[in-house]
Amino acid sequence: MSVLTVRGGIPYVFRGDVTTGIAPLGGRKLRLPFYINFVQIRIESGNPVRLYFTEADYQNDENYVLVTVASPTYGTGSWEGPVETCAGDHSDLWLRGQGGTAEVQLVAYQRRG
Repeated sequence: MSVLTVRGGIPYVFRGDVTTGIAPLGGRKLRLPFYINFVQIRIESGNPVRLYFTEADYQNDENYVLVTVASPTYGTGSWEGPVETCAGDHSDLWLRGQGGTAEVQLVAYQRRG
């Protein structure tokens, strides 16, 4: 029997601005250097951000996680959870600002095994 640790492995860190719209004119595709098993994302400043797990969802603006700006109502302005990428349509992540530009910090942890 083996135990899976959710966080671990080599972290990939992205810091940058994310705009509204669809890449290349807006939004952002994060081409990950390896397959991952966990993501942490935080809004440093600006507007909320939508996190998509497939390009089709990004293009159609559906099936996303909304990361809100920190406030007394919405908490810390961050989201984290298990996100496993693999070959094909699920190998990268996509981001899109909602209502304007957001300064984002995202940490993705390498999947092992």
